[in-house]
Amino acid sequence: MTFHKSLRFLLAASSLCAAASASTIFNFDGDSLGTSTKFTDTVNGLSATFSSDADPGGFVVYTSIFQTLTGNVLGDPGPAGASNLALTVGFSQNLSALTLNFATDDFGSPSPFTLAAYENATLVGSTTSAGNFLSGFTFPEGEIAFAGNAFNRVVISSTATDFAVDNINVITAAPEPAEFGLIGTALLAVGVPALRRRSKRS
Repeated sequence: MTFHKSLRFLLAASSLCAAASASTIFNFDGDSLGTSTKFTDTVNGLSATFSSDADPGGFVVYTSIFQTLTGNVLGDPGPAGASNLALTVGFSQNLSALTLNFATDDFGSPSPFTLAAYENATLVGSTTSAGNFLSGFTFPEGEIAFAGNAFNRVVISSTATDFAVDNINVITAAPEPAEFGLIGTALLAVGVPALRRRSKRS
């Protein structure tokens, strides 16, 4: 392998490592109005599958009536007509952090809104928040965030009858240390001989 080919390989591998912790946002603006669970969206090579226990049609994509949730949002009730549902989102890669905007169907005190993170079937952790009533808008809105050990699935729920979510911003987990070791070994195996050959020719 020539020096220039080795250099291209090193740069490509470096970019893969950098992409390992990239931020990706799922905002439903590319989904047709009326799209209902279960469905999958893919952004920047990361897939997210949205589902509920009332599928088909538990949650549906509709135009926002909120302030912090803009464009299209995903909420219940969908075509199935069911309320008090949890929304499950499964990801094709492990994540290290997630934030999203939400709104709950409350006219009185804002209901608790909970996000539980799982690595397959194992609970990694959970967090609960509540929205606030914003001037000129009917329903409480808020933001919730989770960060911790790697997870690939979240279950979103509320004691409110219905809720909507938008702007699901995720950070993919960095490779495990063992994976970095393998990448480093591969780079050395390819790069060092090429550099030696180049220095001999010089």
